Amino acid sequence: MNCPLFLWRIYKYIVHLFTGRSEIERICYDTELKSLDRLKLIETSIGHSKQLIHIKKEMGSEFDPGDIAIKIVDIKCFNQELLAFDSIILPNLISALEPISLFQELKKSIVNKQKTPYDKSNLHHEAELEKLWDALLPDVRRSARFSKEWGTLGFQGMDPATDFRGMGILGLDNLIYLSTQHSDDAREILKNSNSKCCYPFAITGINITALILNLIDKPHFKIYFFKNGSTLSQFNELYSLVFTSFDRFYQSKKPKSIMEFNTIKKEFETRISQNSDLVALLRN
Repeated sequence: MNCPLFLWRIYKYIVHLFTGRSEIERICYDTELKSLDRLKLIETSIGHSKQLIHIKKEMGSEFDPGDIAIKIVDIKCFNQELLAFDSIILPNLISALEPISLFQELKKSIVNKQKTPYDKSNLHHEAELEKLWDALLPDVRRSARFSKEWGTLGFQGMDPATDFRGMGILGLDNLIYLSTQHSDDAREILKNSNSKCCYPFAITGINITALILNLIDKPHFKIYFFKNGSTLSQFNELYSLVFTSFDRFYQSKKPKSIMEFNTIKKEFETRISQNSDLVALLRN
């Protein structure tokens, strides 16, 4: 059971009164804490601190961990004369803030990709779209660039470019990563999506991208990146894991028709938005 915030603040005040150290300073001084546990405790402490409201806002976008650490030291009045300050406390604070900073950098990168629209006049974009086709259907040749054959991959019309409007080039990047780096899984999902209880592979994949973006600030999603690294590659890996898990979940429901798709999709979204052990859930 979580302690009510007002009781926690009273507890922190009493401990600070007796030790002369703020909560964050005590966390940084504790050398027995694992790095991830220290990170979570410090992030929680910053989130609950009235003195660090502006720090919390700064940490909501890209920031320099060293600069933020010094500001926290000043605001919370760390004892900088301690021998452990330079050797333990400050380094532990900076190292705890670094993964949070990298996470913010990742969010900026993926949002930039999301805001980059698919451009039919961009040769690279067109080449990437062909790469997706070749990865999923290597032995099949389309009759033309604009063709109803794109429907085989789960696009809505003759030109897939229109389907990327919401997620931009990020949606295409995710589909390509799944189809090239996890090709067996991708082809199995495509096969399942074209089965009796079919669903649109590509459109579903783009919706999976949107789902992860909507949930990325959930604590269990952040922990995934803190553990594995806040990189575009790890974002793509998580995407692949979520899409594969969705297909498995969808098939397990044995839908009688496509009319059940939205209900099953919403149930899946609720499931991954609320479960704290994200990777274990997705791999079951």
